[in-house]
Amino acid sequence: MSSHSLSVAMEGEPPPHIPVDERKAASEFVSTTSVADAFYVLATSTGAEAIRRAGSLRSGDDPEILHKLRVALRRLRTLWWAYGPLLEGTDAKMHRAGFKSLACIAGATRDWDVLRHIVQAEHAMRPRFAGLLADIDEKRADALAFSKSTLADSNIEECLNIAIESARRHLECRPRNPVLVDFAEERVGAAEKVLKKDITRAHRDGVLCYETLHEVRIAGKKLRYLLEFFSPVLTCDHQAVIESLTSVQDELGKLNDLVTSEALMRQHRFKLAGLEVSSDAIRFLEEEKIRYMETAHAILSSVTGGRTDGQEF
Repeated sequence: MSSHSLSVAMEGEPPPHIPVDERKAASEFVSTTSVADAFYVLATSTGAEAIRRAGSLRSGDDPEILHKLRVALRRLRTLWWAYGPLLEGTDAKMHRAGFKSLACIAGATRDWDVLRHIVQAEHAMRPRFAGLLADIDEKRADALAFSKSTLADSNIEECLNIAIESARRHLECRPRNPVLVDFAEERVGAAEKVLKKDITRAHRDGVLCYETLHEVRIAGKKLRYLLEFFSPVLTCDHQAVIESLTSVQDELGKLNDLVTSEALMRQHRFKLAGLEVSSDAIRFLEEEKIRYMETAHAILSSVTGGRTDGQEF
């Protein structure tokens, strides 16, 4: 595959929820589609979304661009995880690590955007946050310059072309690959087991343990992406599960934003609007974090029917 392949895949506008034409491409899967062909379709369409967003970032600084770029890279990591049993282990791990690294680069700016959004919403109640907002804007500008420069130097399109071609060659050279339907069911089942295990641990650890809630968020996101990737060939309709996962992830996402923002404030507390204002912001973020952990646990219990094993998923 040449570098032109991903550029061609970028034509057209993306649907509202699934990157580029990933949903359209996946809907064309049939029982005779090979595992290798399904991988290529999903990887090129999702990769094209990442390249589209990286290209938009060069000429703009819309926070949504950074968010969509990170989502596309996360979806790629999930796809490589799904195909992990069929790929060369070291190579697959290297590319997954590369996608994570690129997402972290974009996240350097995105985290400041999230912090600013939270502080801005509280500004009316705490007018002295005005100075904090100005300092956050300055830090965000520095982070954006770093993100743009580093992503440009990383050459996302070349990285993705190399990763896709390497995985495709390995899949096509295997003496035998599983049937796509069986493969999809097995990988979705594996992701479900991880999620249920993490939900059990989150219930056991209690309301105030963020780490296990974070693991639930990651596992739920992975399962949702797989259901969206392979929904056309799965034997059951998983739309209700996707909606349940989305509702939980929305709350866990808000919690993650608060945790990330608190950590960012603590890291820069001596450089943002003075120690007194920074300490006030940190207290506010900590209180909101605790409240959202309680909310997240309540929602998690509701969507699992009160079970502690995640059986509703």
